[in-house]
Amino acid sequence: MSRFNIRRTLGLFLALGIAAAGIAGAAQTGQTSSDAASARGMQIPIQQLTLKNGLRVVLSEDHAAPTVSLCVTFDVGSRNEQPGHTGFAHLFEHMMFQGSQNVGKGEHLILVRVNGGDVNGTTSSDSTIYYERVPANQLDMALFLEADRMRALRVTQANLDNQRSTVQEERRLRMDNQAYGKTGEILGDLAYDNFAYKHSTMGSMADLNAASLEDVALFFKTYYAPNNAVLTLVGDFKSPEAAEKIKNTSKTSRNSPHRRRWTWPNPHKQRSAERRLKIRSRACRASTLSTKLSPEIHPIGTHSTCSAIYCLAGSLRGFTRGL
Repeated sequence: MSRFNIRRTLGLFLALGIAAAGIAGAAQTGQTSSDAASARGMQIPIQQLTLKNGLRVVLSEDHAAPTVSLCVTFDVGSRNEQPGHTGFAHLFEHMMFQGSQNVGKGEHLILVRVNGGDVNGTTSSDSTIYYERVPANQLDMALFLEADRMRALRVTQANLDNQRSTVQEERRLRMDNQAYGKTGEILGDLAYDNFAYKHSTMGSMADLNAASLEDVALFFKTYYAPNNAVLTLVGDFKSPEAAEKIKNTSKTSRNSPHRRRWTWPNPHKQRSAERRLKIRSRACRASTLSTKLSPEIHPIGTHSTCSAIYCLAGSLRGFTRGL
């Protein structure tokens, strides 16, 4: 996770979302401008604390529905990978559902879903995120599942081999066997000089094949620890009780002695020349693709509002896909 003020970013993001919803609602229901202004003035309660093991916690009570949303964000993405070890962050997005000390293989997904919840994970260049949305009375279960795999994930050769094959098949499906599937990978390689962003989150087939159990176990010990994570909880709960539950479930999780601080590339090193690359493919029709890197928002952290911009952009993409 990039270093930014969580309260300011969440507040700005939520305020922007509420403002957009308020304006749209006013148009559809005949609300007056004063009603929309009132919606824009809503206050989102946010409480932050840091536990002794380094876990950062963000709580936001919302009793509108008897549900809770739990999200654990690890400060690790493909940017943290080293040459010859690409694809590890995305590999662990899958490995984290293969069981832990007290949870069997695949049971994490089953337990959440049979109790009426939703669960998933996602990996980007900058972070890896896991979430559960469950009925409010299943909060204890969600906290236990996250704490158990953070503390004692089953990193075994069998799980590695199984999920390595899964990730490689995903690459074939989404990239290698799609007409324009490698577009993002090619543009990233052309646009960036820093290896952290030059390679794709999916990783290379060769690096995935070469990954050893020792390499993967070290990656887990380095980055999947409470002092490298933020737990965000939103929904129908009482903050003092929720905070106590989080402390109790995560107190046995170990810190990472191998944790590596991420240093952003030099934001003042800007590119002045255009770069072009021509690719011939029988599978693709003639097309021109271009991208522009703005010094204001690349990399994250070089502009005071860039994190909120990324949140808003992601929200808008999700909204348009649902239309």
